[in-house]
Order: sequence, then structure tokens, then C-alpha cells
Amino acid sequence: MKAGSGDQGSPPCFLRFPRPVRVVSGAEAELKCVVLGEPPPTVVWEKGGQQLAASERLSFPEDGAEHGLLLSGALPTDAGVYVCRARNAAGEAYAAAAVTVLEPPAPEPEPEPEPPRSAEHPPPPPGTGEGAPVFLTGPRSQWVLRGAEVVLTCQVGGLPEPTLYWEKDGMALDEVWDSSHFALEPGRAAAAAGGPGVCLALRIPAARLPDSGVYVCHARNAHGHAQAGALLQVHQPPETPPDDPDEPPGPVVEPLKCAPKTFWVNEGKHAKFRCYVMGKPEPEIEWHWEGRPLLPDRRRLMYRDRDGGFVLKVLYCQAKDRGLYVCAARNSAGQTLSAVQLHVKEPRLRFSRPLQDVEGREHGIAVLECKVPNSRIPTAWFREDQRLLPCRKYEQIEEGTVRRLIIHRLKADDDGVYLCEMRGRVRTVANVTVKGPIVKRLPRKLDVLEGENAVLLVETQEAGVEGCWSRDGEELPATCQSSCGHMHALVLPGVTREDAGEVTFSLGNSRTTTLLRVKCIKHNPPGPPVLVEMFKGHKNTVLLTWKPPEPPPETSFIYRLERQEVGSEDWIQCFSIEKAGAVEVPGDCVPSEGDYRFRVCTVSEHGRSPHVVFNGSAHLVPTARLVKGLEDVQVYNGEDAVFSLDLSTIIQGTWFLNGEELPSNEQEGQVEPGALRYRMEQKGLQHRLVLQAVKHQDSGALVGFSCPGVQDSAALTIQENPVHILSPQDKVSLTFMTSERVVLTCELSRVDFPATWYKDGQKVEENESLVVKVDGRKHRLILPAASVQDSGEFECRTEGVSAFFVITVQEPLVHIVDPREHVFVHAITSECVMLTCEVDREDAPVCWYKDGQEVEESDFMVLEKEGTRHRLVLPTTQPSDGGEFQCVAGEERAYFTVTITDVSSWIVYPSGKVYVAAVRLERVVLTCELCRPWAEVRWTKDGEEVVESPALLLEKEDTIRRLVLPAVQLEDSGEYLCEIDDESASFTVTVTESYQSQDSSNNNPELCVLLKKPKTRRLWSRFPPWRRTAGTE
Repeated sequence: MKAGSGDQGSPPCFLRFPRPVRVVSGAEAELKCVVLGEPPPTVVWEKGGQQLAASERLSFPEDGAEHGLLLSGALPTDAGVYVCRARNAAGEAYAAAAVTVLEPPAPEPEPEPEPPRSAEHPPPPPGTGEGAPVFLTGPRSQWVLRGAEVVLTCQVGGLPEPTLYWEKDGMALDEVWDSSHFALEPGRAAAAAGGPGVCLALRIPAARLPDSGVYVCHARNAHGHAQAGALLQVHQPPETPPDDPDEPPGPVVEPLKCAPKTFWVNEGKHAKFRCYVMGKPEPEIEWHWEGRPLLPDRRRLMYRDRDGGFVLKVLYCQAKDRGLYVCAARNSAGQTLSAVQLHVKEPRLRFSRPLQDVEGREHGIAVLECKVPNSRIPTAWFREDQRLLPCRKYEQIEEGTVRRLIIHRLKADDDGVYLCEMRGRVRTVANVTVKGPIVKRLPRKLDVLEGENAVLLVETQEAGVEGCWSRDGEELPATCQSSCGHMHALVLPGVTREDAGEVTFSLGNSRTTTLLRVKCIKHNPPGPPVLVEMFKGHKNTVLLTWKPPEPPPETSFIYRLERQEVGSEDWIQCFSIEKAGAVEVPGDCVPSEGDYRFRVCTVSEHGRSPHVVFNGSAHLVPTARLVKGLEDVQVYNGEDAVFSLDLSTIIQGTWFLNGEELPSNEQEGQVEPGALRYRMEQKGLQHRLVLQAVKHQDSGALVGFSCPGVQDSAALTIQENPVHILSPQDKVSLTFMTSERVVLTCELSRVDFPATWYKDGQKVEENESLVVKVDGRKHRLILPAASVQDSGEFECRTEGVSAFFVITVQEPLVHIVDPREHVFVHAITSECVMLTCEVDREDAPVCWYKDGQEVEESDFMVLEKEGTRHRLVLPTTQPSDGGEFQCVAGEERAYFTVTITDVSSWIVYPSGKVYVAAVRLERVVLTCELCRPWAEVRWTKDGEEVVESPALLLEKEDTIRRLVLPAVQLEDSGEYLCEIDDESASFTVTVTESYQSQDSSNNNPELCVLLKKPKTRRLWSRFPPWRRTAGTE
């Protein structure tokens, strides 16, 4: 769908984000992403907030919507986070990925020559020293036919000697099989393989189909644990043809004894069949379709889910997939069947010609083609669930009803299922097979739960070749790789989140990649404690008891106890303990006196249980101790005296003044009428007593504080002020204009006594714009030329006393000199319009507004300033430039209304061809009216420009242009044109010796005489023809 003229388009959107890359120093690193937007966005790459530029080592390849960053010869300094930022007119988006540059492995130093060891002291073999288990030889993956013998062996070193045991698919062997089905053969590796350590062989005499799976050998000793795995796949032997070729083949499965279930699926959707079978020995499972055995392929997946069910999944169902699907299970005890009839519901709108399966060679091309019923039907291409966008890799062509996809530069990972989709999710499906060294590629992605085994399989065309497995550019260890014939397996037992990444199998120039994702296992949190009780038998303590949760958690856990003061909504943790039983909570555990409730929960590495609240509440009082005591206070006469102390807990206390208790229910008061005033404060753990404006007679007063467990006191001393302020006595407020001289004067009682000036609490520093002077008792602060930034509170501070000045500095008022009235400006398109506003000061700030929005200078709106004149210039006006303009200076405004007219024609009159008939010697006037008075015209006669003379006059008056023939002659007959730009007005003049009579047969009724058109009054600004201006100029 195309956007209309008013549509802003769509902002950038990332369809594929760049992935983190890990490379070895000196190698090549590449980041790729796919981003769409309308209009197509501009893409830049950034690192550390700086935009990157192309260089010899750095390039930015683009392929349609795919954008990349290619870094050659990566260095450790190139490591970091790279940001891809996409921007268009509709918005912006970004995505980031990290590039990690690893140091190459240091070359092993050449060993220094050592004296040859004697035969009695050979070098110690690996794995023989003290330490955790080390796999010297891991099990190898195997592909066998049913009934074949399988032997999996491993060799492990380490001291103390490790204990070995085997698992199949995460389960112990005796949980999977009877003891008669397998045998474990322990032994010394030295005896079995001629090496150190121990070994444990797993032998299966006759393999069955259910024996397929992942086998992991675990080794454990006091120093740690190690594991290694291998894949075993057991296949059905190929069926032997019948002796008589004409004999029809027998039924593969027994006939059904009851009607099968029915299952409907829409064409293009997936169908999933699940069969859960139990039996001992474990049954073998086979899937059949219409009586024929099914083998897994691109669209038929067969696997076993985590619950033990056998699953057949048919992807993107087509009409040819309908039929009877049977799950057959058999063991030595018998056979059972389960069947379902699949029906595929076809859509009403179908492809005229569906896709067909195609093959292509690696590095070649593959072409998929189909036909839609109507050429206007839009389509989209997909590879499995990933939509394909047009680019050089995926060329998409539409020719009428034909839809064609061309895949260039085929790779092994291009092998798969491709879809073409119409509206309504109507699809046609085809397989693309890529012929090359790799026959069976890796899946697009593999999701594995943490702790499970991850298995990746690749099949190659040639047997016995050696490929390379890597993850995020790093080669994987050989102990997890196995090869047998055409098959290559990577087994990662017990995966962790560190195993996640992009896993690649490489064979020469061919490679296949999968994204391994490791998901965390969700564990259930532990259960809550039970039988919780509260006992309040002791004074100022509470006893809490509970029992462990049932059933007890599998992992280690603790109990968390929390408290809540009655009336509050907050729960606060008291402490954590490991064992259940009885806990005594004393009053010292609470911050302040009050009634408290308690609750308890169980916490483990898997989460927290619900809280269990103890019934009732307990009143607890904390025991206080002195953290910071009272100190004697010395102040000047008239100042406030502050006594404070800090306690260890929040508790109420009592203040005393000269032995008299101060009422605790009154925060402020007087000891007696007319005597000392006080104020009591408590903030958390701190208590304060403020004695306000103390006098000389209060000197020697004794202040005390008392609460349970704490008593403290201090004395008050009044000092004589060494100096006092004579003027000003009160705070002074002053207002000045900018550039005025400001002088602040503070007069003290003593001559040359030191004082310090402060502004807004900060000590001032002298400079050219701020001068401090002392003249006897007077201290002055001078601002030679005040500015707006000098506004604030100034303080002259000396010993115990201060004088305050509040200074306000304002800009002088600004006045607009011209224009004083509303100005209206009319112009036509492409004209230059200038709006001028004159103020009374050159430094006055001026702002321009259009339709209420402040004007930002651009190529279409130019702001100029010349002395006191400010101009807004519209160089080339358009109709959209019209509107209400304001010039704002201080509190005053000048208003301009600009109207832009889109002129389609310069010539107003005449609108058609004019015929003029005249008699020789008559006066003839040809008149042309224009839309603008300053427009210039060109007069021609019979194609040649006329020259002004006494016999031919050219006149111009306002918007009127005239050609005058004072005494017309016969040779003046002809066609006259008044031309301007690409327009012209035509006049045909016919001159005769005399007028013909009206009854003459040669009379032409179309001829007329026009001497002059009545002039229309128009008012225009008297300014140059290239601009329209308003205001003073």
C-alpha cells in the first residue's frame, strides 16, 4: 500500500538484530541486521557514542534491507559494543551487539634441552597426578542396525581414583532397562588400553530401536566431577524384497479393529500427532501413512517429547498429506496400534499453479515459481517461519500472475522448506535441496533446557571426511565430537548457559550453522513453615516457634523472620536462621517502643515460600544507650543555644532545665511568663532542645535529659559579642537596572574589625566586576556594572552577627519604535517578503513568532539584524508561508499579517484575442492590464519587437501597459503582441482609408474598435519589484 501525500510513512523497524560475535585477534568480524522503513531509512554504525567511518579495515556492505559492518584484521582495541542506528523522517530505531576479540593462543615455548631420562624415571603420563577427573578417551557416537552389538568405552584419569557410572537420556541404566539387556565392564585402563586411569565399558549385546539416545559417562572424585557423552542411533534394517516380484507386499501393520479418530487441519498449518506408549521391555515405535512406513524428512518430524510421548509433526500440511496415520508399538509381549484420519481443508482461493520441489548445487542458484489467480494479489515469500525480503540474495519477481523467487549463492543452510503466501494465509509449499559436501544440515535453532543434553547431527556426501565444529568462532574440544562414515555428531552433555551461542560445522568452504539456546529450568519454591506459634511469657520478650515445611525442600534452605509495627504497612527483616525450633525476640531487636507482629518464610536458591503470620502481637520496648552525649554550649547574646544527643534506639525521653521538667506534650513553650523560650525536637535517634535568643542572665543554666537507661546533662555559657552591627539593623531589599553601580554598606561598632561577604551562602571572590572595600567601621561591596546574574542575597558576616541585602537586577524596558500599528502585506508566489521591526535599544533581545510558534532560522526564513532594526525575510514565498507574524521585544509586540497569492497568469486583460478596425490618421490605443505594477512587458508587431518613436508611443501607468499610434497609417496594420514570460495578449489591427457602410457585403461583424479599457484602481506598496516589505525601510 502506498502512502498518500499526508502520510508520514513508517518508522524504522528491525526484522533481524545483529548478533554478538567472538573472533580471534587478526580474524574477520561481521555484524548483520535487516531493517525496514518508509521512506527507506539511513543506517549508520556507532561505537562509544561516535559514528564510524569507512576505512581500509572497516566497511559497511548493504544488500537491500540488509546492512552489515565488516571488520578486517580485528584488534583487541576493536572490542566493544557496536550500535546500528536507523533513521528516517518518521522516526528512529537502533540495535546493538558486542564484538569480543580474543588473544590468539601463545605459542608454546620450546622446551629447554634436558638430560635424557633413564628408563627408571619416565615422564608422568597425563591424568596420573592429584586432581579432578580428566577424560583421556571419551565415548564415540555410533550408528548401528537393530540387533547389532554396541560397546561404549571411556578412559578417565585422576587421583584419588574416580568413580564411573553411565546414564541414558538423563536416567540411570537400571531405571531404563532390565539388567539382562546390558552389561558394565569395569577395569584398569592400563590393562585395557595400555594407558593410565580407569575405564568403564557399557555393552549392549543386541541393540533395539528404543536404545537410541544420548549416553553420558560421569566421573567423580573428591576434587570434582567430569562428564562425556555420545550418541547412539539404532536403525531398522532394510526390508528384503519378496522372492516372487509379482506377489503383492503384505500389510505392514495389522488391520484396525475400530474406526480411527478424525483430525481436520487448514491447508498450510501444522498437524501434530502424539502417541504415549508404555510397556516392558520398552516398545519400538513405527509411524505409517496409508500403510507405508514413514521416514523423517523436512516436513515430517519424529521425536520424543520430555514427557515420554512419541510425536509426529507434519509441517505446512497440503492436500497430498491427507490420509490415515498409524502409530504402531511392539515389543516381545505384543503389538498395539493407534490411528488418526487426517483431513486437509482447502481454501476457496487457491494458487493457479503451486510451487514444485527444486534442487540446486552449492554456490549456484535455485528458482521457485508459482501462479496466483489474479495479478493484483500481493504475495510474500518465507523460508519456514522467516520472511524473506527482496535483496541480492533473494530476488523476487512479479510478472502478471507469475511469482518467482530466485535464490543466489546457494549455501547448505539454504536447504529447507519455502512458502509463497497470499492474503488469508493461503500458502503453497516446496522443498529446496542444496547439493554439496553437506547432505543434512543443522536445524535453524535448537532450544535445550539447562542441564539437558544437546545433540547436533550433520551428514556429509563423502564418508570419512573430517569437519570442524565451532561455537561463536571458537573451535570446540574433540572430546564432544564424533564421526562415523557419513555422520558427524556433536554431543554436549548437561549444557549450561555458557554453552549457548552460534554453533557451526565447517567442511572446506561449506558450512552449516544453528543457534543453540539454553533455557533455565523453573524450579518450584520451597513450602512454608508449619505449626507457627507465639508465646509472650517473659517481660519485654516474645518466643516464636515453628516446624519445617512438609515435604522438606530438596536443596538447602533458611528461615527468614520479619516484623511489622502495628499500624504500619512495612515488613522489616529481623534475622535469618538455618534450623527450625524456638527463637526468642528481645526488645533490643526493635527500633522503638510499640506493638509488633511477626511472620516467617522459607528461602532457598529456587525462591521463597509464602509468608506465615504468627497470631497476635507483642509489646516490646528497646533498651536505649547513649551514642553521642550532651556537650556544653557557648553562644553569643541573642543567639539560639542547641543541645543534642544521639541514642541507640528510638525512644521517648524527658528534658530538664535548671532541674525543672519540661512538659513532653508541648513541643514549644516558656519556663515561666517572660522567661526563656524553648523548642524540643526528635528526629529518629536524635533528640534536640533549642533555647531561643538566650540572654546574659541565662548564662550558667543546666540542661538535662533522662530516659530508661540514660541520664545526661550539660551547661550553657553566654559570651560577650566582640562586635555588633550599627546598620542596617534589618534585611535590606534593593532593585537596580543592568549596568548600574551597586554599593552595599555594612557599618560595625568597631573600627577595622574583620568581616566577610557572602552571596547565596557562598563566599565572594574579588574581581573586576565585584570589589570589597573597608573604610573604618564601614564595609562596602561594590558592583561597578550590575548584571542580571548578580541578583541574589548578599551577607556581611562577622563574629556572631550578619547583615543581609536582597539585590534584584533587572533589564531596562524595551520599546518598539516602528511599526506601531498592525501591518498587512500582500505578495504573490516566488516574491521576497521582508518584515522589519525597529526597537529603541541595539542590545534588546527580539523574538519572531509565526502563528504562535517561535520562528527557527532556515533557508526559507532568514533573520537579520542591523543596529536597532530586526528583519524577518522570506526569500521565495509560497502560499504556506502566509500567516500571522509577531515581533516580540520585552513586553511589547508588533503584528504582521502576510498573505501569499498563487498567481497563475500575469495578464489580467485582455483574456482573448482583440480585433481593432481604424481609419487612417485615427488615434489607436492598445491596452494590456497586468496583475502587478512592476512587471515589464515586450511589444512586438508581426513577430518583431517595436521601437518607440513619435509615430509609436509606449506608456506605463500602474498596472496598465499601452501601445499608442497617434496617427495610424495603412502600413500599421498587423498583429501586435504584449508579451511577459510565457504569456501574451494579441491585438489584430486593420487600417482602411474609410469606414465601410454597414450594408456592405464585405462587412466583418467580428471586427471592433477598442481604444482604451477603463482603468481599475489598485493599491500596491511602492517598493522594488523583487520584494514586498513591511515596516520602516
